Amino acid sequence: MAYGFANVIDYARNELDSFDEREVCRVDSLVFSCLSYLRLPQAAQAASDGEEGLPIKDLYRADWFEELCDRTFDPQSSRELLSVVAANPRFRDVRVMDYVSRINEVAEEQFSALAFRLSPTSTFVAFRGTDNTLVGWKEDFNMSFKTAIPSQVAAARYLEHVANKTEGSIWCGGHSKGGNLAVYAGMMCDPSMRARIVRCFSHDGPGFSEKTMTDPLWAGTDTLVDKTIPQSSVVGMVFERQEQDFTVVHSRGTGLGQHDPYKWEVEGLDFAMDDRLDKGANLFDSSINAWLTNATDEERERFVDAVFSVIEASGEPTFGSIKANWRTAVPRMTTAASKLDARDRELVFQAMGDVTRAMLPSRPQKG
Repeated sequence: MAYGFANVIDYARNELDSFDEREVCRVDSLVFSCLSYLRLPQAAQAASDGEEGLPIKDLYRADWFEELCDRTFDPQSSRELLSVVAANPRFRDVRVMDYVSRINEVAEEQFSALAFRLSPTSTFVAFRGTDNTLVGWKEDFNMSFKTAIPSQVAAARYLEHVANKTEGSIWCGGHSKGGNLAVYAGMMCDPSMRARIVRCFSHDGPGFSEKTMTDPLWAGTDTLVDKTIPQSSVVGMVFERQEQDFTVVHSRGTGLGQHDPYKWEVEGLDFAMDDRLDKGANLFDSSINAWLTNATDEERERFVDAVFSVIEASGEPTFGSIKANWRTAVPRMTTAASKLDARDRELVFQAMGDVTRAMLPSRPQKG
């Protein structure tokens, strides 16, 4: 897929020096974060559980393409990225290890991660972002009133598991919720293992609740975090406290489409930068986050339950299936919304309006 500008795929195609020659940078982190969205076939999963894992280049098999890529948010770009890393000497011999992927509807957990062994003394741990299941998105919203959602706890334990199996330096990262999980895991894992972490990369990952960031384990660890967000970030600006010193990346997407990592512009060995957020991100920060800041945990939980009671009334398990079956799903959702009490209905409609306005492309200011 040709984008007309350099993106993460171009970086993975053109930068050939080894990790011994140049260590992990934030664009490498986005490469691995995008690869974490792949769904490994059973044979690949079994190989990843072995002592040595399997080289990335071994994933590039025509008979695996459908299972690997077709359930990602951008199958064509995912397949192209896999093809270039499989050919590039920087990436092709990196070993994929310890793949895990699970959904638990009862616990409201969607969690997936895998480790990339860069060398005998360096490892990158990648956490997958939210998929399109209702369970995954409900868990994201649960962050607003829970101090440790199941996937965050799982991420910290997974990082400790990988650290116990490896030696040397560790990097971790992820896109969307995966970025939040990477930061949480890095901050909340065993301190002896945290000492081996070089950097935790969050690519447009949601922020954290006040309770999470005031945990004693968080103190003094801000220098480990590298957060990047596009200029119209919505997802990365969620929740009242953000990691310090985030970097604004130029995205060629519009509105919520800026969240797409394949639309982030790359210049050389880094992202193209913007000097500030635009009005969409600031609107979201000042509306939804302002409400979250002033609401009690009970009010936040009530809001989340109200929103998802409407969505779940569609009878569909994913947002993709809601879209595909909208003729039956939308009437069911409308009926469910009409049955909410007046207070919940007002909160839901206000939030949907704020999100819609935040997702609209910014218009140039008249001079």
